Amino acid sequence: MKKIFYLFIVFTFALVSCSKDDSDSTSDSFENLVVNTKTPIFNSSTNSYSAGGNLSVALQNNNFEYEFGVCYSESPNPNVINSNTVSGYLNNTNFDCLINDIELGVTYYIKAYVRKTQTNEIKYGNEITFIQPLNLTTNIVKNISLTGFSVTVNVGSDLSNNSDRGVCYSTSPNPTVSNERLDDPTNGSGNFTIAVDGVQTFSPSYYVDRNTTYYLRSFVYLNGRYYYGNEVSFKTCGYVGGSGGYVFYDKGETTNGWRYLEASTTKLNDPNSTNFKWSNTSTFMSGISQEIGAGLDNSTLIRNSNNFTNIAATMCIFVSNNSVNDWFLPSIKELKELYKLKIAGLVFNPASGPNSYYNKNVLSSSQRDNTTCYGVNFENGSEVIMTKTDQLYSGWQVRRF
Repeated sequence: MKKIFYLFIVFTFALVSCSKDDSDSTSDSFENLVVNTKTPIFNSSTNSYSAGGNLSVALQNNNFEYEFGVCYSESPNPNVINSNTVSGYLNNTNFDCLINDIELGVTYYIKAYVRKTQTNEIKYGNEITFIQPLNLTTNIVKNISLTGFSVTVNVGSDLSNNSDRGVCYSTSPNPTVSNERLDDPTNGSGNFTIAVDGVQTFSPSYYVDRNTTYYLRSFVYLNGRYYYGNEVSFKTCGYVGGSGGYVFYDKGETTNGWRYLEASTTKLNDPNSTNFKWSNTSTFMSGISQEIGAGLDNSTLIRNSNNFTNIAATMCIFVSNNSVNDWFLPSIKELKELYKLKIAGLVFNPASGPNSYYNKNVLSSSQRDNTTCYGVNFENGSEVIMTKTDQLYSGWQVRRF
């Protein structure tokens, strides 16, 4: 009987000792635990990050004695009290977390942590900074007129799952989609271009007001959130240029030695005549273009074979205006942009005298064929076809700088 009792005492003591040793071992493991923070990895298809940590030793978590997770913030030294936290699940010495509310283009600070739930003791890992660049580039605004503009945007592959993309603009910095917005009809990554001009279907009447500075940003809509690209600014045309005329077109950048087109405030006047013709002969002239930027070369080609005072291109080059001598006759596309000055009330219909039925039409330096050329009716802005050799029409000087 004494022997049995003795064995019982020994067995009980052994159990208590083992239990105490296990508890001490677990406690020692936490006290000596080193937590390493994993570098977050971005998943562009879900717009989320996988994060987590590694432990220096394995912890038994059968009864959920520990909480594993990460804390992150836009400020350094994040913690579980004043930062965002996401919990993870332990697998041996590794745990993973999924972060879904990260904003692209913002720098974040992150730490992995282990919290002892009974005592609320916390072990933090090393701090890591991470940022997913916002690959959304708003390029410079081009083809600026009194009523419109164009802009090209590049959307990176990490934003390819967007459901909408476009540009927004305002007369104040940092525009959002709550301001004026123009949506691209497609989505995905790569380049897209927004180009607008003239009258809108809805209010306001025009996409932009003349002589006004605008701020513009591109945007994409991805996973329920709008992301914005860099901001650019531009000024619409309709202001006075360096030679006293009105700037009516802005390329947005200087190329081939010029950026702006400026128009005289009145039609071309010559002491001998106020009516002009395109050429003296019905001949098709090679090298003549309709494009914006071609007016000067067109005019030079016309003058070289038609150096007469009744030729509109020749006299645009010859006649000094506001002590400036670099004027020319605009191409048809340049002339259509110039006509917007008339819509804005900055210049007026050139029709005058008994020939007003014809000289309301302003010649361009662009030709249609051997016998006809292009012009614009300044009563309504329509494109007209005119006989090259008829001395019935008006001219208008423009220059570039």
